[in-house]
Amino acid sequence: SPPHPSDTIAAIATAPGEGAIAILRLSGPDTFAIADRLFRCPAPPPSKRAPGTFARGAAVDPASGETLDDALALIFRAPHSYTGEDSVEIQCHGGTQSARRILQALLAVGARQAEPGEFTQRAFLNDKIDLTQAEAVLDLIHARSERAARLATAQLGDALGRRLRALYDALLAATADLESMLDFPDDELPQSVPTQIATRLAAISAEIQTLLDTWSEGHLLREGARIVIAGAPNVGKSTLLNLLVGRDRAIVSPRPGTTRDTIEESVTLCGYPFQLIDTAGLRDAPCEIEQEGIRRTHQALAEADLCVCLVDASRPLSPEETAFLNTHDPGKLLVLLNKIDLGPQVHPENLPGLDCMPVSLKQSPPITL
Repeated sequence: SPPHPSDTIAAIATAPGEGAIAILRLSGPDTFAIADRLFRCPAPPPSKRAPGTFARGAAVDPASGETLDDALALIFRAPHSYTGEDSVEIQCHGGTQSARRILQALLAVGARQAEPGEFTQRAFLNDKIDLTQAEAVLDLIHARSERAARLATAQLGDALGRRLRALYDALLAATADLESMLDFPDDELPQSVPTQIATRLAAISAEIQTLLDTWSEGHLLREGARIVIAGAPNVGKSTLLNLLVGRDRAIVSPRPGTTRDTIEESVTLCGYPFQLIDTAGLRDAPCEIEQEGIRRTHQALAEADLCVCLVDASRPLSPEETAFLNTHDPGKLLVLLNKIDLGPQVHPENLPGLDCMPVSLKQSPPITL
């Protein structure tokens, strides 16, 4: 059956696996009745304790009286809790078994297993947080870099919500002024009034556009960018991946066609998460296995946020490389002119309109991420 707002819900709040402490959450109208049945501690029982306090005791199975674990119970009373409801947090020993057994006991005496995100949903429904803060909770949990965590923390602190509410209030005021204009004949209304309203609306529009312009960076911080390393065989693609990852992730060989499948690795550069994809060299492959690798290269390119195209700058560009560079979006293309230590024959000025970087991956030191 669908969740009911009057239910008392319970769940394990910590990630599964081994650890020193596991935490269970209990929230809803029957919280203290359930806690009194399950948690044994010196008087008074949890239902009689003051908010913001904790008790040391034991979590027991109400049916058998068996002690499940030594634990702490933290007391929260409505509306001063995360969900805005009466809540209790039980801290027990870590690992999977203690927390799981306590959760089963909570469910046996009247609690319901919480749905994913339901504690945050109740916080929103009880006006403890707004939608931007609810989204920030998930962003903070999933943050893959320090920069992403800082952005989520700022949003959790209602930085975005305050800006949106200010825009809403400004639009509401402009709407009220427009409606009041309808009560005046055109010849009695000073021309400065509609001009002032138009000026205010233009400023509001500019502020909204400023917020929209930050979407790409926020998306990059949350999801990470897919960067495909592409090029002909033996131009240094796997060497570049190894340098960025900081270990020998891909096999480097002078023999063409060594990489026959895509190799993916996650890294963080300058606070941004990236998914690096090393690909099979683009050429007319002599065997079916390499042909499949090249097909996967084209699929990865179609899904990429950025293509880093390596070329061997020690020789002229081949017709295939020229065609590749001409058919890709310059805004999503970075050309690395590799092997300049052998004497460059291709220079950035030979590729106008493209972002180019002369490098020698062979002589590059390890990259510190």
